[in-house]
Amino acid sequence: MLTFKKHSLTITISLLIIFAINIIFCPLVVESCNAIDKEALLYFKHGIQMDVWQKLATWVPETDCCAAWEGVNCDPATGRVVEIIQVGFWDEFGVETLMLGTLSPFLGNLTYLRVLNLRGLGGLSGPIPSQLGKLSRLTSLSLTYNNLNGSIPASLGNLHKLKYLFLGNNSLSGTIPNSLFQSLSSLSILELEGNQLTGSIPSSITKLISLNKLYLSRNSFSGKFPSCIGNLKHLIHIDLSYNHIYGSIPDSIGTLSQLQALLLTYNNLSGSIPNSIAKLSLLQDLYLDHNEFTGTIPHTLGKLSKLKNLYLDDNKITRIIPYSIGKLSQLQNLYLDHNRPTGPIPSSIGGLVSLQVMDLSHNQLTGVLPHSIGKLTQIQRIVLENNMITGKLLPNISHLTALYDIMFSNNQFVGQIPSSYANLSLNSLQLSNNKLIGPLPQLDKSFIYKLDLSYNPLGLTKIPIWVFNNSNFYNLTLAGTGIRGQLPQSVSSPYIAHLDLSNNQITGKLPSWIGKMSILQTLNLSNNRFNSTIPVQFKDLYQLSTLDIHANNFTGSLGMIFDKVGWEFNSIDVSNNAFKGPIDKNIGDKPAMRGVTSLILSKNPLGGTIPVSIGKLTQLKVLKMVNNQISGRIPEEIGNAEELTTILLSMNRLSGRIPKKVLNLRNLRVFDVSWNKLSGQIPAHNTSFPASAFSANLGLCGAPLPPCKTT
Repeated sequence: MLTFKKHSLTITISLLIIFAINIIFCPLVVESCNAIDKEALLYFKHGIQMDVWQKLATWVPETDCCAAWEGVNCDPATGRVVEIIQVGFWDEFGVETLMLGTLSPFLGNLTYLRVLNLRGLGGLSGPIPSQLGKLSRLTSLSLTYNNLNGSIPASLGNLHKLKYLFLGNNSLSGTIPNSLFQSLSSLSILELEGNQLTGSIPSSITKLISLNKLYLSRNSFSGKFPSCIGNLKHLIHIDLSYNHIYGSIPDSIGTLSQLQALLLTYNNLSGSIPNSIAKLSLLQDLYLDHNEFTGTIPHTLGKLSKLKNLYLDDNKITRIIPYSIGKLSQLQNLYLDHNRPTGPIPSSIGGLVSLQVMDLSHNQLTGVLPHSIGKLTQIQRIVLENNMITGKLLPNISHLTALYDIMFSNNQFVGQIPSSYANLSLNSLQLSNNKLIGPLPQLDKSFIYKLDLSYNPLGLTKIPIWVFNNSNFYNLTLAGTGIRGQLPQSVSSPYIAHLDLSNNQITGKLPSWIGKMSILQTLNLSNNRFNSTIPVQFKDLYQLSTLDIHANNFTGSLGMIFDKVGWEFNSIDVSNNAFKGPIDKNIGDKPAMRGVTSLILSKNPLGGTIPVSIGKLTQLKVLKMVNNQISGRIPEEIGNAEELTTILLSMNRLSGRIPKKVLNLRNLRVFDVSWNKLSGQIPAHNTSFPASAFSANLGLCGAPLPPCKTT
């Protein structure tokens, strides 16, 4: 019996020891969430008017918010809510709205909260509650991709433990409170991009001593580039693009030894690119495009051995491209277009062995193409248009198997197109406005999508047969290449969307098979010698939106054009032909005319009057009806076409008064009714027009003509 008692006592003591150990090392689990936290969460739910995916359906008072509520995580030791994660969906096309509502100020009562992530819900609106500044344990706040408005609460500066602040892609406005950054010494990522924030970037940003990534793009920040930014030694990513920041980049930028990306696109920055940028040995992305930088490209830029993307386009950079640029062996994208550099492309360009895109267009480059371009085995696009480059096209480009775009228009290239180009699988070959001669190589095996050989003395006389064997042609431009004779039926490819055969000597009729070009969107046959009516099959050009057939000898009615079915016209130019009228009085009601922005009918013997229905063309910006033998009055209804910027009605037989409503169209900049039979006082008008715009109308008077005589 005594043995049994001793044994029982031993078991009891053992259990007490185990229980004590569990209390010390395994605290009791609290099963229900705190009442204050539950109340705060229910207030948040109450502020949500729409919950598309029913993410808050489990948030009901009868259940444990720690155990049963979706997106809520608690500390098992305290039962306090530490995380709220309700993430939506977004991509490059936008955000899918999953919740509509506002942020409850009661969220500020979640005093143990460490993570608040409501990213990408799309429909959270209203202000950010200042009460969020009470969440002293918060390390991550993400409200990006919503529709929040108002200013950034200064109280967020009280979140001393905050590491991640994501407020981007909302509608926040106002300035950044200077006090916001004073105590956020732990902040690693600051994302405010895609809002409507204004003012300067506060100098207190230097207090963010732990900052790695700074995203402030797509706002309306102004002021000078913050010179103090060089003090943030841990920065690896800076994005200030798409703002109004001015001034120069400070030399202190070179002290950011960890920096990998510097994005300053679309600002008003000026001055020279500092040499100190060359100290950023880890830099991979340098975007300085669309600013006002002057001076030269620093030769020290060649030290950036890890650089992959260099965007310097749309600045005012001058002088030669430095030879040292060839040392950037990891560079993939080089954009220097729309600047003012001169001289030749350096032969060192062949050292860019990783290069995929090279755009040096719209500059003042001279000399010949360096043969070293043939070493760019990864190159996909070479854009050199609008320079003064001379010499012959390089035949050794043909072995660059990744190359799909050659854009060399508007230079001074001479000689023939190398036959080896037939071996390339090109998407685009654009060589217009050079001095290239024929014969052309047979390029039908190169799968060209866009071919532009216009305005070269090729002496083609006719369109090459191989052009019609290539079913890949989508855009074919052979303007000013010497083509003669009638339009061959082989042109009627159902694959061509843009056809430009202007400025040649094509004769004969516009054939009926033109209607078979089912996806044709742009047709330019101007400055040729066509001499026929418009065939009835023209109506079948369902997708045609841009038509230019000016300077031919087309005859007959314009009805076949205006009655086209399908897509709306964007622009029509039928001037300098022999079309006869009158113009259909219902032109403004034609479905094909509803979207037209430019209507040029000048120099055709149309006769008749100006249709009143033109006033229904609400997208019309340019109306030219010069020398059309038109009589009658200028319809006041034209004033209903409020987008009009240009009205030219000179050299007709118009009579009556000039309607005040027409002369005072808010966008009108060019107006000419000279050489008509108009009379009366010229209405007062806001835009200044020269006297010549009203001249040769014997009955007109008043400014800008001499004043009317009083009887």
